[in-house]
Amino acid sequence: MLIETVLIDTNLWHYAYVLPKEDNLGSIHRETREFIINILSDSSKKVAISTYQVAEIIDILRREKVKEEIIEEILEDFFQQNKFIIKDITSSIVRLCAKFSLSSNIHIYDYLVAIPLKGIVTKIYSADDHFQHKDFKEIAEVINPISPWILREGRRPERR
Repeated sequence: MLIETVLIDTNLWHYAYVLPKEDNLGSIHRETREFIINILSDSSKKVAISTYQVAEIIDILRREKVKEEIIEEILEDFFQQNKFIIKDITSSIVRLCAKFSLSSNIHIYDYLVAIPLKGIVTKIYSADDHFQHKDFKEIAEVINPISPWILREGRRPERR
């Protein structure tokens, strides 16, 4: 069986594990959670993740007051399950991400999630419209699994 390796952007992890703050946004959280569950249960897929993104996910879930046990379980899964490929961040990757960020005016954090996985992933799942930029599409095919919703950290979800 062929194994496909994918990246799941932080915004999707966030919406999958955090309870909706507004009743009318519950469907986004349910859709996102279902999407993550389907990827994690699909034996033909692996999830690649940078060490930066591990920290980002854990911190966002902590700030959103997700139960500590759930966060610890997610962290253990990242490092203990064969489902995940963890890629370390090096200083040369940080420098490259900074150059891309300065050129595109997209914050460096998106680059720290994706650039380390170039050549590893074949698909990037993200609902952040920044990922529609050519820099990310050169890494892998970019798919918004909850389209038409756009999710950006610090902003209210919007429908396009």
